[in-house]
Order: sequence, then C-alpha cells, then structure tokens
Amino acid sequence: MPAATPALAPALRTQPRPVAHASPLGSAFLSLLLSSLPLVPIAAHAQAQSPADATPPPALDDSDMPPGYPSLNAPWTAGTARKSKAPPAAPAPEAAPKPAPPATQEQIQPPPPETGVQASTPDTAASLQPRIRKHELSASGDFFLGQGNVTMPFGFSLSGTSGGANIIKSVAKPDRTSDYFGGTLSYSYGQAWFLDLAYAHGTSSGNADVLLGSPPTLTSAFTINDDWYQAYIRYTFPGLRGKRFSAYLRAGFSYVQATLSDTTTIPNLGLYHQDDKTDDLLGNLGFGVGYSLYASRHVRLGLQGEGEGFFGQRSQKSTEGLASSTLQFPTADISNDLYGGIVRLTLRFEYRLGSSGAFKLFADGGFQGKFTVINYSGLGSFDEMLYGPYVKAGVRYSF
Repeated sequence: MPAATPALAPALRTQPRPVAHASPLGSAFLSLLLSSLPLVPIAAHAQAQSPADATPPPALDDSDMPPGYPSLNAPWTAGTARKSKAPPAAPAPEAAPKPAPPATQEQIQPPPPETGVQASTPDTAASLQPRIRKHELSASGDFFLGQGNVTMPFGFSLSGTSGGANIIKSVAKPDRTSDYFGGTLSYSYGQAWFLDLAYAHGTSSGNADVLLGSPPTLTSAFTINDDWYQAYIRYTFPGLRGKRFSAYLRAGFSYVQATLSDTTTIPNLGLYHQDDKTDDLLGNLGFGVGYSLYASRHVRLGLQGEGEGFFGQRSQKSTEGLASSTLQFPTADISNDLYGGIVRLTLRFEYRLGSSGAFKLFADGGFQGKFTVINYSGLGSFDEMLYGPYVKAGVRYSF
C-alpha cells in the first residue's frame, strides 16, 4: 500500500484505522496512541494551508514503544514483522559404518558357557566348585535268625575199628534253629568299585535220629558253631546312579570253619559222642538289583534283591567214641563237593546326616534263604536249607 498523503494525516489522527483481527493488546495500544495526538479540525486546516505549501506533520515519537512493535511513522501494514523461529536444522547424515573385520578362530568358536560361578582366579574357582567325594567307608552289623536242616555224618569213625564191620555209615538231616551275628567293612573308590570284608558267627542246635547199626534209632542232641570269613570285589554301574533302578555285580571267596558236637546214649554201651571239625573253601559270584521307592534330600527308601551262587570243597574230620569202651576210634577224613545259592530280599532305609550328606545311616530288613547241596562219595547228595528274617544296620562316610 502507498504511504499516506499530508491531506489525510489529520484524519488518520482522529479516526483509527480498522485492523483486521486486532488482538486486545493491540486495541488498547491504539486507543492510547490516538488519545495522545492533537485534534485539529480538518476543514480549518485545509483553509489555512494549501496543498502546495503544506508541510508534513512532525514525526511521531516512538521512543516509548516497547521493542518488537512497528514504528508509528510507518504504515501498519509495513511494520517490521517479528522474526519467527527457524525450524531446526536437519541432522547431518551419519557416515556409513565401516565393514567389520573378518572373524577370528576365537570368535567362531565361543568359550564354554559359564556355570554361574564367576571365578577371578584359579584358586577361587577351585574353592567354589562342588566337592566330589571319591572315597567311602562303611561299617555295618547284621543278624539272621534261621531255621531249616543240616547234614550230619554218622558211623564214619566207628566203622574204622576192627570190630566195626556192623556199623552202618549214614548221613542224617536233622532240623535245626540257627542265629548268626556278623559285621561288614567296605571301602569304595569312585563310588563304583567296592571291597567288602565280612565276618559272621553262627550257632545252631537241634536233635538228630542216629542209626549206628541195627534198629532202633537213637535220639541225640547236637550243637554247631561256625565262623564265616568272606572277601568280595563289588562293582556298581555308574550309569544307573541317580536312577530308580540300580545294580551291582560281585565276586569273592569264603572260608568257613565249623565244629559239631553230638551226644546220645546207646543201650548197653552207654554215652555216645561225636566231634567234627569242618573247613569249607568256596568261590562266590553274585548280583544285586535295587529299586527306589522314595527319595528326598535326607531320606531314601527302596527295595533290594540279591542273589549269589557258590561252589567249593568241604573237608571234615569226624571222630566218634563210646564212653564205656576202651577202644581207640580213628578220625575219619571226609571230603565233599558242595554248591548252592543265597537269596536275600530286603527293604532298605537310608538317612543322610547334615547338609553335606557325608555321613549316612542305613538299615535293611527282610528275608534270607540259603540252599546247599553236599555230595558224599558212595552215599549220594544231600541238601541243606536255612531261611529266616534278616536285618542289617550301619553307617557310611564319604570323603
């Protein structure tokens, strides 16, 4: 728009120019501005001065105007606009990443995963690793209450005298009751190989029917004391450790010493007595199978079945005598082959002491049976049976 002419300046002083969309602040400022201007009639001013000699009105003083508003000497539309904020500059494009160097052998093959233990030094790592106990010692005691029968030779010594032609050699199978007390020491390396050393002492008693010559048979009372010495190598299968089923194999030998004493009264001859000493050398081969019924941090309960076969030689020295006779009866040497088996079924309970579990208490209870076949040369084979309840209790220590 062109600048205002001098003739119209008074009118501008008296009449405000409408401003489109004036803000309340602008309206108030305009009213204040117009009220400060001198009011001169337009007609009188036009008569006093001609357009030719008319002088422009004095410039308005805009020194009191706050910064940022247009000058009063300039048209409203020609005022200096406020500077708008420039839009933020677009960020400079990032440089393309450099190609990665070729992977090394260490990067292709990552290190093994950590196990949750942050080891700063080898000594610290070794101290934080769980301790592996390779050695185990155990000691236990057992008791077996058996009943069954036993073989007893008669007449072998009496028939060796000059007047013993009428004596009949025989083998009796009287019933007996027995009790055995024993103990076992075991050592294990790596929880796989075991060395078992066992000892047991047994006492048996009963009554036997003795036929030395012509009838009648005589009733005698006998007692047997036997001592068992056993050594075994036992192997458990590590692959079954921690499973419900477990198993082992074992092999060893047994040495058994026994003494037998039998007495009876023979009519017209008086007291009869027999003393036998027996030595057995046996080879043993056995196995065991276990099944876990319940397991927790401290308690374990399971079933166990064991079987064992044996074969060996027995040597007997049998001496018989009559108290009323002055004859010296020789000692008869008897050699026997024997073989048999042992079966044991037990319920096993185990309790671990403390948080480390190094000490364990265990107890077994169940049934045991033993079957033996003994061969007497010239007389045939005779069997023995012994069965009954079996219990065992002990302690283990791992280190």
